[in-house]
Amino acid sequence: MTLAQGSKLGPYEIQAPLGAGGMGEVYRAHDTRLGRDVALKILPESFTRDADRLHRFEQEARAIAALNHPNVLAVFDIGATNGTPFLVAELLEGETLRMLVDRGALSQRKAIDYGVQIAHGLAAAHEKGIVHRDLKPENIFVTKDAHIKILDFGLAKLVQKGAARADGATLTSAQTAAGVVMGTASYMAPEQVRGEVADARTDIFALGAVLYEMLSGKRAFHRDTPAETMTAALKEDPPEISDSAHPVSPSLDRIVRRCLEKNPEQRFQSAKDLSFALSALSGSDSTVAAPMVAIPRKVSVTRWSAIAVALAVVAGAAWFLARRPVAHARMQFAIPVVGEVSHMALSADGSMLAFVSTDESSGLPMLYVQRIGSTEATLLSGTEGASYPFWSPDAASVAFFANGKLQKIAISGGARQVLATVLAARGGSWGRRNVIIYSPDAGSAIWRINADGTGEAPVTDAMMARNADANKQDETHRWATFLPDGNHFLFWAGNFGNTNDDRSSGIYASSLDGKEKRLVVLCRSSFGYDSGHLYYADTERQLARIAFDPSAATVSGSADLIANAVGFQPSTFWTALTVAENGTLVYSDTTGGSLSALTWVDRSGKELGRLGEPGVMDNPTISPDGSRVAVDISDLKANNVDVWLESATGARNARFTFDPAEEVVGVWSRDGSLVAYRATLAVGTGLNVKRSTGLEQEKRLLQVRGTENVFPNSWSLDDRQILCTVSTATGSRLELVPAGGGSPTVFLSNKGSVTNGMISPDGKWVAYASDDSGNWEVYVTNFPGAAGKWQISRGGAEPRWRADGREIFYIAPTGMLMAVPVEAADGFSSEAPTPLFQTRGRASISSSDLFTYDATRDGQRFLVNRYVKPDRIPPLNIVLNASADQTH
Repeated sequence: MTLAQGSKLGPYEIQAPLGAGGMGEVYRAHDTRLGRDVALKILPESFTRDADRLHRFEQEARAIAALNHPNVLAVFDIGATNGTPFLVAELLEGETLRMLVDRGALSQRKAIDYGVQIAHGLAAAHEKGIVHRDLKPENIFVTKDAHIKILDFGLAKLVQKGAARADGATLTSAQTAAGVVMGTASYMAPEQVRGEVADARTDIFALGAVLYEMLSGKRAFHRDTPAETMTAALKEDPPEISDSAHPVSPSLDRIVRRCLEKNPEQRFQSAKDLSFALSALSGSDSTVAAPMVAIPRKVSVTRWSAIAVALAVVAGAAWFLARRPVAHARMQFAIPVVGEVSHMALSADGSMLAFVSTDESSGLPMLYVQRIGSTEATLLSGTEGASYPFWSPDAASVAFFANGKLQKIAISGGARQVLATVLAARGGSWGRRNVIIYSPDAGSAIWRINADGTGEAPVTDAMMARNADANKQDETHRWATFLPDGNHFLFWAGNFGNTNDDRSSGIYASSLDGKEKRLVVLCRSSFGYDSGHLYYADTERQLARIAFDPSAATVSGSADLIANAVGFQPSTFWTALTVAENGTLVYSDTTGGSLSALTWVDRSGKELGRLGEPGVMDNPTISPDGSRVAVDISDLKANNVDVWLESATGARNARFTFDPAEEVVGVWSRDGSLVAYRATLAVGTGLNVKRSTGLEQEKRLLQVRGTENVFPNSWSLDDRQILCTVSTATGSRLELVPAGGGSPTVFLSNKGSVTNGMISPDGKWVAYASDDSGNWEVYVTNFPGAAGKWQISRGGAEPRWRADGREIFYIAPTGMLMAVPVEAADGFSSEAPTPLFQTRGRASISSSDLFTYDATRDGQRFLVNRYVKPDRIPPLNIVLNASADQTH
């Protein structure tokens, strides 16, 4: 169908033909309603009789219209006149990339610029689940002002069957059948050649081929016939790009060849990753500017490799900023990562990053370190269970908490050194006087210890005691951070109670003599500082910044916002940010590693199903009749944690506690009629008990003040006593609390920590975990006398009894669930532990993480609180020179 000048299709008046091809004719037209010129594309008359092709034409239009991006052709309208379907798009002035490259190779600068723009357009499409599948120079338009527009999304699904040229291939419809080839031969990824499913990485291969052609002036895989071309794409590497006439930098060469890897797993895993790598070479992108970054040609994408690239970009961008003519410019950008990053710490000079990432096979958090600017991260062996890392002043060693110990390790290698015992540590800092300050427990004061493990002593205990005596709300000191002099430090002091009128929780300044406590700023968040500002989460969980003078430890002015959202954990007041003194800020929009799901698993490790939806939860405990599960669930919007009662079949759930303050660790009575739990009070913590029907008011059994915390573990056989863990700054002990009210009595205490006291089904024994030997082990002792003890583990914690008392389960340091056959009728004896399966439990993030799993009465099924990798892993957000007032 040929349209004459002046004819109309609806409101569109034809002005002149622009071109024609197998899929239709394109005209310049004028939109008489909006007064603008447009491009109008119509299908050939022969196509209008084919309902399938008409459907696919509409599908193409919808796909493109879904994309609103400056590097993708904009579609304005779709319609039909007299049975002729048409599509209306923006009118472009310029030429296709094919016309440009046919005239010869482009400059490296121009090829990078075009490549970045193409990658941006692909990233926008991929985010909406749209894969181009036929990216080539013919489908890339360069406007007169050098802007890139990607054309014809979906055309690979629409081209007429059998209409291939010498460089083409037979194509098919939207759903690719196995073994059917789709694409244009010179730009087809190996998986397309084999007729396999195409995904975003398929477009990345095609973009690699386009980049190769822009840089070299020749096609990467062009042969005499389509079959030979496709064979080359499957089996051969393209020739060298660089020659004397067209030199190409080694860094850019490696990027192109990584795009062209035969195995999709070895390519860039997203167009965003590719755009960042290209942008780092040019220094011209609006998202990030940096000099060249070395990208390995062949590297498997691990949970840290994307972070490695990110840090190389950070280093290059910092170099670029330092040389910009405009002083004090702030630059912000985001780096996609493959695996979740939870706790992280920049060294004081900004040269190193330590981060914790969950190992998906074991479910254990591990510690990695990365030199800024390097493309490789280093796993520090022996750091299973790591949390809250922090650096030595010279960035040669990193300290961290794991398995109830404060430890340090040299990043150059060597054994870990245990410095101190902790229970639920809440951060630390290593000062320039070679002193470490840290918070050993959720309700403790700040302690100090020399970096060689000597001189352990409390620092802020006196001020906590004064506040407790005065009935003030000062229940925890945590997140200590040294100031540059190595004597003064900042720390967070506050309460766990109602936050509606909190006028005391905030960041305070003190010194190693512990004599002063001076308020710096009110907040309920961990924090970081650089040479000019403090950074923390405000009440709306936005990333706030306030002017700060480190020499005087004072703030001035009012806070402003750096970001609308930052990761925050309400149980600990930890915020997902780290800051270096040079002004580099790294933060995440969410709290990494926090999602988990209650998962039914059999003794072989086979997953049998999930209970409810993934969330931020802890401490699953099955009711005696097996019908319900008590579990702590965090409401991140309400900044609160409560005990919920879930149906064991997942049919329903119900919130069990309702106080605005934290209520956690629900433990069932033997007859299932009562649930005991820990409650955060206005001052201190308490042990509450409530009818499991939820219809009666809770009863307060115990209140503890000062630095102590109480957590229920198990009930006695007659339901008259509750065995509890009571934690302090220096350890923990087991106490028996009368269920009818009255004073508690100490059941078991030693020089270390004792926790998870589980009374046996016959009421004669208690299994518990203790670090009395220097390592966490599971023991059994008499009840109610605690007259002797038997060690039944070879490293382990979290003991649970089988209902008949013939077996004890526990979790080994590797995360393996172990089973120990026992005989406890006439005396006690045990057999060797037997491994069952890897629990892959969520990393501990709360002071009340006592239970990772529970077992059914017959010991054949287990309910495990398993780590869940989210569908979307948020990027790391990088801010360079964060103290500056403007972003560039």
